[in-house]
Amino acid sequence: MDTPIAVNPADPETALRRMLALLRVAPLDFGLRIQAGELLIEIGDTARGIKMLRSCADYCTLAGFPVRALWALKLVETYAVDPNLVERGLNILANHYGRKPEGDWGEPIFEMPLPKRDVSMSDLPERLDDVILELERRGTDIIRGVQFPNALPRFPLLSEVDREPFLRVLRAIRLRRVPAGMVLAREGESGNAVYLIISGRVQVTKRAADGTTTTLAELGEGQIFGEMALVTESPRVATVVADTPVDLFELPRTILAELGPDAAQLQSALSRQVCDRMVKNLMNLSPVFRVLPQDRRFQLLSRFGTMLVEAEEDIIVEGQVGRGLYIILDGLVQVTLRKGGKRHLLNWLREGDIFGEISLLRKTPATATCTASRRSLLMFLAREDFESIPAEFPEVVEKMHELGEFRLLDNIYTLA
Repeated sequence: MDTPIAVNPADPETALRRMLALLRVAPLDFGLRIQAGELLIEIGDTARGIKMLRSCADYCTLAGFPVRALWALKLVETYAVDPNLVERGLNILANHYGRKPEGDWGEPIFEMPLPKRDVSMSDLPERLDDVILELERRGTDIIRGVQFPNALPRFPLLSEVDREPFLRVLRAIRLRRVPAGMVLAREGESGNAVYLIISGRVQVTKRAADGTTTTLAELGEGQIFGEMALVTESPRVATVVADTPVDLFELPRTILAELGPDAAQLQSALSRQVCDRMVKNLMNLSPVFRVLPQDRRFQLLSRFGTMLVEAEEDIIVEGQVGRGLYIILDGLVQVTLRKGGKRHLLNWLREGDIFGEISLLRKTPATATCTASRRSLLMFLAREDFESIPAEFPEVVEKMHELGEFRLLDNIYTLA
């Protein structure tokens, strides 16, 4: 989306005329219409601006652009006196995009605004009042020629949540507007919110051991970052910087406490979002999975489920038969062994590490206790589901045998 048109306090008329010229050549660009509504508010024509924003919210809700709809409503919330203006729109959003038992969702929809050719302001109305009237007419004309989709797409993350908690999350979301160059998340620091980009671009970077910085990704409209803060409470794994001026939604961690039992739905959706990204990293980093070609890695990992364990929770207990195989997607696990009446620290396991393989392969009780040191997100393959793995993926099992033997020797040396 284009950078919002700034209003020069000394020359608001030029901004209004340029906005009208843009809308004439790009009448289907509803992001531009939302900017136009806010522009009217900024020059003091609040009633017209709010009317335009509410029209855009209604259209975007029905046309399959829920993020844009919420953007318009949060702007209304910023400027309007009557909270009922926003509450009505949030309820409609929740009705359309809250979780559906039948799961009847359509594919994501992408707007196709008309190209913004070189605009001419020579043929615009001479009087400023007429410019504003045409701007209002174009900004609120949302129905003519429009065909609404039969099946709406999901709202990112939130369509996994039932209507009532969905509505409470919508109320809790905050609109943030940041300039280019602002750091939104810093590697190593604790996070307290998840973000959804409305407009603009951000750069995701990570610091290497030698001090150099690598760009991991560029994120734009509709994409999410920082979700790990609401899943495992782990430190930020990368730095995110605004590459352009950015509008984004901020969902604070406090919403989990406010949702109570309903928070499990939101955390489940966040976990899936995290898993999709981290599984890709895992397949490339784990020595166990690197022995497989790319397509077979996906085939094997599809057998695993996910689980979230709390800090201080024992995942595997020494002397007990293990329940299966575990892979750490995000978290920290402490490995200890009891000897001479005392518990001894053997190792720390981190992202990408596998554990539980010794008991699984030898079909013996666990040789050590594995405890989550902080909330951790794991992939899990139950013992009974492992039965077919040796025949289908013998190279993986061979690698696991190597890893298990190395760990047993390492434990002996550590205790010695």
